Amino acid sequence: MSDKNTSFKQIFKATSIFGGVQVFNILITLLRSKAVALLIGTAGMGLNGLFLSSLNLIKSISSLGMAESAVRDISKAHATDDKEEIGKTFSVFKRWIWITASLGIVITIAFSPLLSKFSFNSYEHTFDYIWLSVTFVFGALSGGIYTLLRGTRQLKYLAQANIFGGIVGLLVALPIFYFYGIQGVVPAIIITAFANYLVSLYFKSKIKYTPIAINWKETLQLGKPMVQLGISLTLINLLAALVAFVLNAFISKTGTLSDVGLYGAGLAIVDGYVGMVFTAMATDYFPRLSGVIHDDRKWKQLVNEQAELVLIILGIVLVLLISTTPILIRVLLSKEFFAAQDFIFWAVLAIPLKGLVWVLGFIVLAKGDNKLFLTIEIAANLLLLGFNLVFYNYYGINGLGISMLISYAVFIVMMLMVLKSKYAFQFSKEVFMLLAKGMLSLALCLICIYCLGYPNAYFAESIIVLVTILYCIYELNKRMNIKEIISNLTSKIKR
Repeated sequence: MSDKNTSFKQIFKATSIFGGVQVFNILITLLRSKAVALLIGTAGMGLNGLFLSSLNLIKSISSLGMAESAVRDISKAHATDDKEEIGKTFSVFKRWIWITASLGIVITIAFSPLLSKFSFNSYEHTFDYIWLSVTFVFGALSGGIYTLLRGTRQLKYLAQANIFGGIVGLLVALPIFYFYGIQGVVPAIIITAFANYLVSLYFKSKIKYTPIAINWKETLQLGKPMVQLGISLTLINLLAALVAFVLNAFISKTGTLSDVGLYGAGLAIVDGYVGMVFTAMATDYFPRLSGVIHDDRKWKQLVNEQAELVLIILGIVLVLLISTTPILIRVLLSKEFFAAQDFIFWAVLAIPLKGLVWVLGFIVLAKGDNKLFLTIEIAANLLLLGFNLVFYNYYGINGLGISMLISYAVFIVMMLMVLKSKYAFQFSKEVFMLLAKGMLSLALCLICIYCLGYPNAYFAESIIVLVTILYCIYELNKRMNIKEIISNLTSKIKR
């Protein structure tokens, strides 16, 4: 079996595993929400939501982005199969985990009165926030173990940890809500965090590495690159949150609250549908890329392979999404959200471009070029905001979808120019061919919808969907021999 064939199989395996994990987590979230709604009502759900959103905001600041940045360094050490280097890197990371956890605790305790006042318009929940500060310890420690699993590419254990963590969290929280009602919200959050930490401890034992003793001077010195990249990631996340806030405020002020709701609902459908592809990239592709980033031939080959597989998988997922959008809106939302349909159509056209932007963006992260990464991300976020404001002003909610398509088209050109100049990288012809064919199938679906109307469009779309799926399967088979994979799975099942 060729190295290229094996590489495609690894990428596809990661996408399948973490796509399945994401679907499972969504189901767990739905079950939890339904049970919580029945056991503690809307007031309890609101209380739970406010606490979690406050803690997540503090976590996004206090964590310094260490979980993401450490993946790069651990992956590089893992690629050399140097267990001592892995141990040293993880020891440094573990020290910084305690620093970030302590920072989260201090911020939460110090601002607990303000958090209570801002969230609930009273100081009665001040001590609740003080108690909740302990979750930063459990969250940081379990997050550190998940980072080690990602960096050492233990995909099977990482997937199992996510699944078991979700199940344990559900099983722990429900009895507390049942017996204590709304008074159990704070204990449930704390005990769930502790239970997830215990689950992560079990999987930590699956990783073989040599713990290395280091002093605090080495911790600060060796951890500096992690912190620098982590802070860059934190700043970008905060910028993205600010851009989303400004856009929603602008829509609310110049348009209506209904448009804000339609925009949010449309994004939720699109992101939920294609999330597995992007989750797999962040979980598996980034560590793999970081591990080979020192070898020009290997990382450029990996980037092209990842781009090809992303476009093939999105080709199937997006053609199904665009052809079933009215049904999804009816099932997941309600008929009043049909006004978001055209926005979803335009947004779907932007997703293949977004997939390629993500593939390219991880190159700069893996290279550790923080200044370039910050510059690109700041420019991209401001450009996206500018396009959104202009197009919403002229075309309403549909303009936001058009803006997304144009923005990612500009981003692709911008990224390719920068990467060609900086790292002499460009996509293969195969990537551009797959992109063109994928966009063509989506465009044909839209033409059917606008020219034929519903329900006539469903028949024409079904033909396009069938042809697209068959073509994507053909392209997959060229890269990884699907028949052989099915045969191996069948033989394993028979055993």
